[in-house]
Amino acid sequence: MGEVYPMINVRLAQSGEIVRQKEIWKRCFGDADSFIDFYYDNRYKAEDTVVLLDKGQIAAMLTQIPIRVVTQDQRSLNSAMFYAIATHPDDQHRGLATQIIDFSNQFLGQTQKELSVLVPAGKPLFDFYRKLGYQEGFYIRESVLQGNELDPFALHKISPCRISAITPEKYNQRRDQQLKGKLYVAYNDEEIAYQKKLSQMSGAEIYALDCGEGQGCVAIERVTYDKVLIKEILISGELIPNALKEIALHISAKEYVVRTPTYLGENLGGSIHPFGMFKMQRKSDVEITPEASGYLGLAFD
Repeated sequence: MGEVYPMINVRLAQSGEIVRQKEIWKRCFGDADSFIDFYYDNRYKAEDTVVLLDKGQIAAMLTQIPIRVVTQDQRSLNSAMFYAIATHPDDQHRGLATQIIDFSNQFLGQTQKELSVLVPAGKPLFDFYRKLGYQEGFYIRESVLQGNELDPFALHKISPCRISAITPEKYNQRRDQQLKGKLYVAYNDEEIAYQKKLSQMSGAEIYALDCGEGQGCVAIERVTYDKVLIKEILISGELIPNALKEIALHISAKEYVVRTPTYLGENLGGSIHPFGMFKMQRKSDVEITPEASGYLGLAFD
């Protein structure tokens, strides 16, 4: 299917269009060719990709990652996360991003999806997406800790934690269990498998956490030799200090960026801030409010 504007066509991607997409990705996000190739080798699907063509050439693109938004009462809403929204620099400031997002939202409505979710790259983009009808609905707590700060947090009376690599399927089981009763974004095992590959490419992993009888999970990426991103850590709040101590022993660094749901990690300090926005695709009795502090977690950022 495609929607025609004057001289513009918006449709799902077709074969033979990857080279142009990679060029736009490179120009917009500045990622290394190795990472771009990694994405297209391990995650890219033409059927999940929307492209906007101007005079027959791709000028903008957007990926729709299948997700579910799970409510506090365990209802599951089929949804999509908009990812890698990009307009070629030569075509920016022409409203093309608005057009491709509008098309994608219409497409989701036709395929019975309930919401679209996205993660703005910075504060100005939050303002931009509000103009398109998006609302803040997903938040994180983010703390930055130095390596020598982790040990004093640990509660030595609690059994030591054990960290071990885990399959995407088992990670997802633990993730869903930890977030049960919360408003959160759930992923297919296939998306967790992509996160596992991302973590491994950086020199880390997705892990199981076992602290006494407490079970949880953590997704980690090494940003640089000295900096580690704990992209998601889910376990009982009182066990997080011991879990972080074990993580530091397993993956050494000078600095750790720790992301948690808002209800976890209070003793780590840091700040709570909006992380994801959403837009309903059709009328629903589901209400998402800022007070619910919905959790998105993994955004493949």
